[in-house]
Amino acid sequence: MIDDSPELVVIIQCEDVVKRCSGFLCMSDFYEKLGKFTGYADETRYMAITCGSCCGNLLTPKLENLGMRLRKAGISKDDVTVHFASCVCSDNAHRQPCPFMNRMRALLNRKGFNNIELGSHISQKAEAKRQAGIYKQW
Repeated sequence: MIDDSPELVVIIQCEDVVKRCSGFLCMSDFYEKLGKFTGYADETRYMAITCGSCCGNLLTPKLENLGMRLRKAGISKDDVTVHFASCVCSDNAHRQPCPFMNRMRALLNRKGFNNIELGSHISQKAEAKRQAGIYKQW
């Protein structure tokens, strides 16, 4: 277990990909503490949101709403870790890495979310294609 395990993990999924992907494998890996979620405490909570579509502009009101809800719940943004889902940050079956990811990272930072991780579910097929040079590395 990570000593400074977050109280909440927020996964940002691609708005376009979520139209054809339920996010089940990301959620499953979180609860099984696999891959990118290894070491998180069992008490850590999980939520998923979408980027709000290209170019990530609609992420801003979601982050403002989340910030307000966190304040009311007495949770510090320092106790939140945001993961860009693998569909956002890596070459995979759904798409290439999002060209707006750095912009969204800047939005997160501007809204006070500074604990940011890349990746969620790690597909074995996509990882094999990365190793073979078909997909770009993280």
